[in-house]
Amino acid sequence: MKLLVCCLLAITCCVLANVDKVEKSMKLTEVIKELRELNKSVEHNGMMLNTPTLDIEECCFLSALECFQTMVPQLKARQKKIQQKVVRNLKSKLLRSVVSCNREEGKNKACQGCDSYPLKDSREFVKQLESLLQKVTGYYE
Repeated sequence: MKLLVCCLLAITCCVLANVDKVEKSMKLTEVIKELRELNKSVEHNGMMLNTPTLDIEECCFLSALECFQTMVPQLKARQKKIQQKVVRNLKSKLLRSVVSCNREEGKNKACQGCDSYPLKDSREFVKQLESLLQKVTGYYE
């Protein structure tokens, strides 16, 4: 009887862990889709924005995400609702929970501040954000 209960508990834990992975992957896919929609409505007119690079360490993902989230409202977009939706989703707890380093590791990392990232034009900014989200999506596939 105890063995059966232990097996059921183990199976439940595995299923719940998988559901969490699927949920995070779906959220990332949703944000990428919205970002592509936003990109279609952005007037790429040479505006320069601080753009995190893709060579950031995993523990600095959150810092880079916050930088992108701060910069997205500066894009000149015709579809403000999609722009606001992207910003809101970049703030989402589910998206922020994709970081796998623990708090102690995060405290010991010296992540770059947003203003220290290189300035890139709006096209490159959107491309880098999408690439970062796709990179993180790869962790869940």
